[in-house]
Amino acid sequence: MSPASTSGSLTGLKYTNVGATGSYNQVTNIIPGTFPTCDVNPSCITQPKQISGNLAPFNEEMTFNFRGPLNLYNIAVLQPDSTGATWTQASSWAAGQAPNNLVFMNNFGGAKSGEFSICGGNSQSFANGAWTDATTAANAEIANGFLDEDHEINIMTAQTCADSPCDGFARGTANHGWADSKMLVVTFDMPPSQDPSKVPAIWALNAQVVRSAEYGCNCRGIGSPGGCGELDILETLVGADPNQGISEVYSVKGATGSGTTNSFARPTANKVTYAVVFDVQTDSIAIQQLAGWDYSQTSVPRSVIDGFLNAPALEVSFATGARRRSELQKPRGVIGGRRRRHAL
Repeated sequence: MSPASTSGSLTGLKYTNVGATGSYNQVTNIIPGTFPTCDVNPSCITQPKQISGNLAPFNEEMTFNFRGPLNLYNIAVLQPDSTGATWTQASSWAAGQAPNNLVFMNNFGGAKSGEFSICGGNSQSFANGAWTDATTAANAEIANGFLDEDHEINIMTAQTCADSPCDGFARGTANHGWADSKMLVVTFDMPPSQDPSKVPAIWALNAQVVRSAEYGCNCRGIGSPGGCGELDILETLVGADPNQGISEVYSVKGATGSGTTNSFARPTANKVTYAVVFDVQTDSIAIQQLAGWDYSQTSVPRSVIDGFLNAPALEVSFATGARRRSELQKPRGVIGGRRRRHAL
């Protein structure tokens, strides 16, 4: 691993006491209404979903999201086998190559894949190779790994909600995420933005959020009855230091994070590798900068995961009553083909 830094400029962060007991409003249907009024009420149909136990709700299916400017070089997702003694590579991708059990998606549902209506906006879609538009099938075009500052993508598994039912409401093009314990390993850099109001980020969401409407009717929020789970892994904020990125976590408990004096360095020139571990066994989430990663390895022993969980890190307890997130301005997202603020 890289030389450890547990305060100021971070190389590691660990959230403890992650699991929550409570409920969030799970989306069960979206009724878009009829143009031009689009005035059906209610249009976002929800019902409470009870959660409890270690890592809840982050033990549910998650998707990993990316906003440019960003160069992605490699991605791997590992999960434990039935014994928990070995974590096996479930999904992988290298720039310029076809993915393995991994699909690049975005929010351009319509003619090419997914669905669109004026009142309901865009569903998820299969991303094209440039990550700037939709395409007709999963990974129909090979991606070279550059994501410009005007676009976002997310990754899901290759299993669709048509293959087996997904939890919660899903529409258009909809795939499963990664459930229970999982580890994301990603190698990337974040080149300088041409427009200072467009800044990069890597974050994880409950997969239900993108399957309904990432910037519309969804279960994302802070505290009860919202909060189905979001982890900002490394996010540069508009109006803050453009060379630093923060981490924050949200669920039915509320929110907490790296704070106002701790941050990860934005890798503008050199690529870096991060591991993000969601571990049910220890009820914790760890973010660690690594010296490197062998993406050809198909499995690692539990001891490697424990090494990441126990490595030097800023430790943040996500106990009940955690503080709400800071009200720094968040970047823009997309709904219905229109720009809007990334509101929680």
